[in-house]
Amino acid sequence: MSETNDEKHPSEELIARLNQNPQDIEAAVTLGNMYYDHDEAAQSILYYNIALDIDPNQPGARTDMGTMYWKNGNISFAERAFRRVVDEFPGFGNAYLNLGYLLLHAKNEVKEARWFWQQLVDQYPDEPAAEQAEKLLKETFN
Repeated sequence: MSETNDEKHPSEELIARLNQNPQDIEAAVTLGNMYYDHDEAAQSILYYNIALDIDPNQPGARTDMGTMYWKNGNISFAERAFRRVVDEFPGFGNAYLNLGYLLLHAKNEVKEARWFWQQLVDQYPDEPAAEQAEKLLKETFN
């Protein structure tokens, strides 16, 4: 008699954890990240929203959610998510980068994109994303 493999997919285990404990922020963020990594925007947004309902002080989850909104074509929601992170967590460099990318590529607002990248470079030069912002400033210089 052979044994069957009854192991659950990691997402099923995390969903079960979240169903058992709706405050399991780690499960919600991990699910958001898993769906993000597989370019499944709607599912990713769902789980990031759950995580942010539990604790809104998660700049990484909110920034990633903004990226998924953009991927889904929801430019205004993406912009709102990035701007909120910049406002509430001013040293979180990835939000500046993503907001700049969105302003440049989705809205053709080069000047404003450059302004956000310059803020990152000037105010948070030790932030790892500042190096990328410097490159983007050079690439978009007119």
